[in-house]
Amino acid sequence: MRDIARLSASILFLLLALYWGAEADPVGSIDGIEIPGLIPFQLTFVFTNDGPTPMEDVVGQATLMDRFGKPIEGISIEPFSAPAGARVKVTARSRWDFQRTGIYLLEVSLDLGGGRFLANSLAFRILPVRLPLAPEKVEEGEGLYTVYQQPVDWGLGRIHAQRAWEISHGDESVVVAVIDSGIDRSIPQLAEGMWVNEDEIPGNGIDDDHNGYVDDVNGWDFRDDDNSSLSGTPIHGHGTAVASIIGARPGELPIVGVAPGVRLMDVRFLDSANKFRSSDWKTFVRAIEYAVDNGADIINLSIYANGKPPGYFEDALRRAVAQGVIIVGISGNEGKPEVMYPGKYPYVYAVAATTEDDLLAGFSNRGPEVSFSAPGEKITSFTKGGRAVTRSGTSFAAPHVTGVLALILSAFPGISPTDAVDLMRETADDLGAPGPDDWYGNGLVDAWEALRSFRR
Repeated sequence: MRDIARLSASILFLLLALYWGAEADPVGSIDGIEIPGLIPFQLTFVFTNDGPTPMEDVVGQATLMDRFGKPIEGISIEPFSAPAGARVKVTARSRWDFQRTGIYLLEVSLDLGGGRFLANSLAFRILPVRLPLAPEKVEEGEGLYTVYQQPVDWGLGRIHAQRAWEISHGDESVVVAVIDSGIDRSIPQLAEGMWVNEDEIPGNGIDDDHNGYVDDVNGWDFRDDDNSSLSGTPIHGHGTAVASIIGARPGELPIVGVAPGVRLMDVRFLDSANKFRSSDWKTFVRAIEYAVDNGADIINLSIYANGKPPGYFEDALRRAVAQGVIIVGISGNEGKPEVMYPGKYPYVYAVAATTEDDLLAGFSNRGPEVSFSAPGEKITSFTKGGRAVTRSGTSFAAPHVTGVLALILSAFPGISPTDAVDLMRETADDLGAPGPDDWYGNGLVDAWEALRSFRR
């Protein structure tokens, strides 16, 4: 309660400061401030014109501050008019989504002209809520306006994933194969979303579906050649992080994937150091073929090689695409103007990484083969053991794109892979020079724009 008391004192000080020197006669009031939505951030309030004459072009501004009075963002208010004696409801919204939990102060101020100003403030707190997803719930309690919201990483906020969840948060019929260093299936938020091979009886030691892999219930470990990425060589946390960005279910930790309703197929290929050797290309092909043969709709390859792969590897990619699989790759993490393989292939959608300022990350490779860009700097996700970690790399940008594609396939059953990618391309946020470029490709993906645009 000390924080609330301190906040109340700050509000009083701000109001006194803003009213100081104003005209003695009342000219109006601001009341009924509400926060109807955080996705995107918006507010409503009522302005009452107490004067005898109408007001035109009232100019306003809203500022969001943390509990210590530090400004976070500004929300512009379009000029409006108010007839004499009228009460006018005003709605303002920002271009960004607000995702963070905590206690905040919202200050609304109006310039009425002639040196006249009005201001009012609202203290509110954001508390987390867990899926199943529902519209934000708002209630009054203990004198503090409370908003419940599922907190997400900034990357999901930037691609407007939460707004897209109003249409779909992913369907279990959509399968995403994560060919990587293995997924820690002991983490509840990942275990709940694992792909299940319905033709396999768990633990009976028999290849029930006759696909050459015994008890491959959730995928296959091509590094140890068994059915569990946790049974042999220790896994690297890279694959777990990638998987959690794509499809982690909501849980105790504020980590959730772009498409938390889809299924994740665990296809381990990389070793415990998150690497592979030139002698592993044929194993890489087996991993791709496994994903395709077992019904993956999308393959995420947060992997790059230092040289050009052998021709038979390219053939495997070509066959996968011919069978309707979408392959998402990365541009590379060396900060140079060259997209690395396999992202360099035309069969793979290479993803570059952006920062919170919508700039190309310094480590991100660039080149004409870049298809899309997505958040890739300081991304919070799971690592093995269930710990939350913050990492940077194009490896963590690609899962955002994979997740958006998974939402599109979920929301619009029957859409072709080509149409799904085209939809994402047409609705991406064009960064940098107008049109496709070597840095951002076709732009930064936007889950909400993709889903709502197709629905119209």
